[in-house]
Amino acid sequence: MKRSAAQYAVLTHLLDDALALDEAARAHWLETLPAEFSDQRAALARMLTFDRRASNRTLLTLEGHLRSGARGVDVLFDLLEAGVPPAVDC
Repeated sequence: MKRSAAQYAVLTHLLDDALALDEAARAHWLETLPAEFSDQRAALARMLTFDRRASNRTLLTLEGHLRSGARGVDVLFDLLEAGVPPAVDC
């Protein structure tokens, strides 16, 4: 499934939250993920079940891909937070 930059940005932030937790807390966090993120649950579950020996290397690679896909979205968020209005073509 091809994801948009905005979807990658959401996944990146959710994955950051999950990786800050231990395994038991991650399982609970995933089960209680708010409904607004239900379409991300399956992808997050796959990402969090990588083999432990390879997980650090794999997750770092995945994080790099997620961050590169979300870079444009992050720049937009930074500009909006700085008060720069989005350009609108009429």
